[in-house]
Amino acid sequence: MERFEPWWGDFELAPGSAGRWSIGPLRLWVEHHPREWRIAWRSGGDMFDDSSRVEIGLPLGQADADAAVERYSFGEINAHMAIVPLLADRPVVSRPELPLFVPPQQSITLYVSSPLWLQLRGGAQAALLREMPIVRSSDTWSGPLIEEGGLCYHASTLALTSLDGFPFSPWRAVTPIRLINRAEDTVAVERLSLPVPYLSLFQAPDGTLWTQAVELEHRAATALTLAQLGSRAPTEAGAAQRLAAPRSRADRNLLAKAFGSLFGFGGGGDGAP
Repeated sequence: MERFEPWWGDFELAPGSAGRWSIGPLRLWVEHHPREWRIAWRSGGDMFDDSSRVEIGLPLGQADADAAVERYSFGEINAHMAIVPLLADRPVVSRPELPLFVPPQQSITLYVSSPLWLQLRGGAQAALLREMPIVRSSDTWSGPLIEEGGLCYHASTLALTSLDGFPFSPWRAVTPIRLINRAEDTVAVERLSLPVPYLSLFQAPDGTLWTQAVELEHRAATALTLAQLGSRAPTEAGAAQRLAAPRSRADRNLLAKAFGSLFGFGGGGDGAP
């Protein structure tokens, strides 16, 4: 696997210069004008683009004609610009491409990949200028009832049982999820609702991005409990460093409820293994 070079971090943009970030389907331009940051972006590019590139010191006027543009004015401005990677601000919901069944008394580890957001912070005080998703996901509702559910993003989310040939991306984070089926019936994993606001973001030495691992137990037809939520990077990430803390903090009961609805289950049918 190739090493991913970070597109995030601290950058210096001299007055009268610009930077361009190409991150998968997102194109982002930052221009340093007199007492002003000008930000332009265009999303909706190739969803299978797993490349990233940063160019600093470009002349002004590089943004595409159809890009959205915003201006941020300061009394005084320095050359510092920070790009900060983040997990999404709502749970990310998806469905496995193929049916997945877990027999009784078996356990599996799923590696789930979800798209990132970013923040732009400018000046010596790192003032927040804008936050945006790298790819715009559609809104959806997760939960059987309005009182019990919540607004989420529906996104293409990879869920594989092995890291061999896993399609790592510089704009997606991987969450290892261990599911233990202690019930007497085979169950089908029909839906994934990953509550990423409660997770931290880590960078592995090879540049891949991870969250901490999650372990859940299934004991009955509708019962799924949070057995463990790590506070550090998973072992698969090696000596990783934390890039971002969780967006939301919660007590054990709220975490258990959030992660208890991670999977949508159905009973195993005739085609179950």
